[in-house]
Amino acid sequence: MSKFLKILLYPIVFVAALLLFSVLLFPFDSVKNRCAAEIEKALGGEYQVSIGKLSPSLPSGAVLKNVEIRPKGDAAAAPIKLSEAKVKVAVMPLLSGAVEVDFDLKPPQGRATGSYATRKGSTEVAAHLDRFDLGLVSFLTKKSGLVVSGVISGDVNFEIYPDDPLRNTGKALLQVQSLEVGEISLASGFIQIPAMKLAQPGADSKIDVSINRGNFEVRSFQFLGGDLNFDTNGKIYGARRADNYRFNLKGSLKPTAEMEPKLTVLSLPDIKKQRTPEGVYPFTITGRLTKPSIRIGDFKLPIGGS
Repeated sequence: MSKFLKILLYPIVFVAALLLFSVLLFPFDSVKNRCAAEIEKALGGEYQVSIGKLSPSLPSGAVLKNVEIRPKGDAAAAPIKLSEAKVKVAVMPLLSGAVEVDFDLKPPQGRATGSYATRKGSTEVAAHLDRFDLGLVSFLTKKSGLVVSGVISGDVNFEIYPDDPLRNTGKALLQVQSLEVGEISLASGFIQIPAMKLAQPGADSKIDVSINRGNFEVRSFQFLGGDLNFDTNGKIYGARRADNYRFNLKGSLKPTAEMEPKLTVLSLPDIKKQRTPEGVYPFTITGRLTKPSIRIGDFKLPIGGS
């Protein structure tokens, strides 16, 4: 072997050996525990996170396998499981205090790939969902009383400014393959909505929403094929304070013959009169978030507002 080749190969072998021993001797168990703790912190400290295995994904990533998330203090609750979660952290932004992470999540069904970034004053999320299991969302919202299940596909892309919401931008275009919701109580209990199926496979259920300068344009919020066909569109005008957000939405709902008797608000005589011959109840929602005005046909629900 020539002297030149030896000079060339020595540093290559040294770097390769350094990388090999760094991987073999790296304290992955400590990093795994730290990673689980950080996820628990991000979830508000209400959930316990365990990671079966953490391995490197060079140059600046990691692969988490057999991830389980369960509520703290509820040993009987079935955990949400991710068979695999890949994350890749951009190193250079960390020097300025920013965080940029690419992710690839595989829940029991479907997949979510995309990126998450936090910079000074803003958070950016971009994701592509492929038959993504909403069980993960339901698990995290269960304590708030919102229970959902189903499957969705599509894309979301948001840029959020928590301290200046009038700068918020983004869009979401999602196909809802299936959707079920648990019982919901609205307007201080005046409106009770039983558990129901909202979207079924084969129906053209979708969510099409965009945000520009804090204002939401709801092009389509449509659920079809279930116990209640629901369709609405319009605008939600943003404000610096959430309680000053204003609605301007219109739409319709059509329950099945089996579901209609269970929706007690529709049994009120004044509301029953608003039903069209096709069994549709048109509605409008206006006013501020804290004092909405909801009309079914010409009848205004007695829940306050202006």
